[in-house]
Amino acid sequence: MTPILYKTDASPPARAVMMIVDILGLKVDEQELNPILRQQDTPEFKKKNPMRTIPILEEGDFYLADSHAIMLYLIDKYGKPEHAHLYPSEKRKRATINQRLFFDCGVLFPRLRAVMAPTYAGKLAELNRNMIKNIEDAYSIMESYLTENLYLADEVVTVADISAITTISSLNGLYPVDEKSKWINRMNDKEYCRKINTPGSELHVAGLIALMDNTKHNQQSKL
Repeated sequence: MTPILYKTDASPPARAVMMIVDILGLKVDEQELNPILRQQDTPEFKKKNPMRTIPILEEGDFYLADSHAIMLYLIDKYGKPEHAHLYPSEKRKRATINQRLFFDCGVLFPRLRAVMAPTYAGKLAELNRNMIKNIEDAYSIMESYLTENLYLADEVVTVADISAITTISSLNGLYPVDEKSKWINRMNDKEYCRKINTPGSELHVAGLIALMDNTKHNQQSKL
């Protein structure tokens, strides 16, 4: 049975899973969900994923949400020896990768979500001082990790890099890193990033900026 991936190209977590699918050479049935229309809130999808988030993986009667869980599952089930670098079995390397994944879901993405939520609600016209401070803090942590290795958890690309680059790409489009990160350049040079992440992040950022501009216009028209 061909797995189904419910996604939208602009979603950073969905892009991360899509890149893993591409790297592993998997055949999946990609189906679009529109988060603006809250299609993931329907009773059908709420049953599959009570968190009502995107992406969702479906394999028969098995449903899995959260991009980090989905990526690890796909690597574990479908990965071949040449993919071992993505999530190696050596315990300390795997522990470091896990920590960087938690950094993405616990620090990086919440910084982005803090911008996304009020923007989609039509309440944010521009990033406020607190948002900028938190984003700068996240960049600082990321760059500290990158002083240890070429990539976030190792000298080679791991699933942690695949996950984080999607979040960072959207953040960077909204509030650029002061000095262009060599890691961002290295990741953006990867074929799967050029094919999946770059156009998706550009779509995401453009949509957010357009919504902010619209909110600003509405606010000014009331003055």
